[in-house]
Amino acid sequence: MRMIMGTESRLMIFSARAMRARPYKALFALALIAGAASRSQAQGKVVPGRPQDVTQISTIGELLQSAGLRPLHILYVHGIGALGAGDSWTFQRQVCSRLPGCTLPKKELVPDGRDYADSGVFQKDATPPSFKYMGNAVWTKPEEWDASAPFVDHYVLRRGNGGPVVVDEINWWPLVFPLKCKAIMRQEAYLAGPDKTYLDLCAKSEEDKPHPGRYKFYPWINSDDLKALESIRPKGALINRSLKNNLLDWGFSDAITAVGSMHDLFREGIRQLFVKSARFHADRPETDEWEQQDKSPQQVDREFVVVSHSLGSYLVFSTLHPEQQELVPQAAPGYSGSGEASAREDAAAEYILKRTSLIYFFANQVPLLELADVEESKVTEQVSKRMQAWRDLRENFRTKHAGENKEPLKPPQVVAWSDPSDLLTWCVPEMKPLTIVNLYVRNTWWHWILANPQKAHGNYDSNKHVLGIMMSPKAVEAKGQVCQ
Repeated sequence: MRMIMGTESRLMIFSARAMRARPYKALFALALIAGAASRSQAQGKVVPGRPQDVTQISTIGELLQSAGLRPLHILYVHGIGALGAGDSWTFQRQVCSRLPGCTLPKKELVPDGRDYADSGVFQKDATPPSFKYMGNAVWTKPEEWDASAPFVDHYVLRRGNGGPVVVDEINWWPLVFPLKCKAIMRQEAYLAGPDKTYLDLCAKSEEDKPHPGRYKFYPWINSDDLKALESIRPKGALINRSLKNNLLDWGFSDAITAVGSMHDLFREGIRQLFVKSARFHADRPETDEWEQQDKSPQQVDREFVVVSHSLGSYLVFSTLHPEQQELVPQAAPGYSGSGEASAREDAAAEYILKRTSLIYFFANQVPLLELADVEESKVTEQVSKRMQAWRDLRENFRTKHAGENKEPLKPPQVVAWSDPSDLLTWCVPEMKPLTIVNLYVRNTWWHWILANPQKAHGNYDSNKHVLGIMMSPKAVEAKGQVCQ
């Protein structure tokens, strides 16, 4: 507290001087004071706005009640700026705190299983795809390509009054580390200045021992280069440099990569991980019983929920595309763009979609990133077609299984959370007849002038008001927002 008060005093002196200079400097100084004072403040609640009927939206809590002893799977897809595996840990702790009898370790959470994308182009020791950046190959040897395979970590949350909750944490970040580390962060050290946190991460080396030849972290920057880069004297102003390093270099560069020529790699990797999620069982080894259940189901065996953050929302949209595409034409022969492997991925995606009633978006970026695909009469058709395909699958599934369960199966819904002070979130537009609800929330203490941009964007899964409404049927009292 003494440190905070000291900081406020120094900033007040600076603001007094700034007021005698230029007004915008005074506003900036006041904003800094507000930011310094806010570090000990609690999060704001759901932001009221023009009301939208949200009484009909379902919740994870309702799905758990109707699931009984059957498992509920939550597909968790992280957003931009990942630092490694474990992005779902905070979310898991929030969920577990609301499950009777659920306990988790206080420190690092250990997954109950990990699966890599490992067929077609992602086969171990496969020839890397021939992508180039500024004339240089992104991957130069199979070892580097093996280190870039996306993977899914399976976590099992046990509860005392029902079946398990399986969190399938889908990690696509290995695909973007090579470019960010070898190109963006390396060059930024010479321009604005080095960022030790990210450079150390790029130089970290840790093999995934349970999976020989795979890596938790791969040394994209060697130790000698690391020392040289970190010794460079910064040239950019401290705040500007920090914003550029965090928001653009390490964060939004992910989005540019995902919507570019490598997009089909992301889509293919996530589709393969859907198969792994369908095969994972909380109480016994991986099994293909999902295929038999899908062909001749006697009853609804399990439900799925999708929770995605920022760029993850866009990747969910594109992965759920109902039409086949030619995938990764630059890849080595044998990629799963056609044939039996592709058919299995389609079947797994369809199996999951039919059993998915809820998709949650934290800091949705779909409207912005869809600008990259603007063509005459195309963008609206693309988005609505993908979501309509999911809706149709779900509705047909509900009709087929009507009356088999004590609780009726819920209709498909999208619930998008946004902090109005988040720099990287946009409303999900209306797409009738699909139910879409946009809810606004404060992830940081609000001071009108400035809110911490990193916390505004990253604190959705730690915001108790957000998780309370997601988990409890009784908590759905927030005012919705209509985005037009």
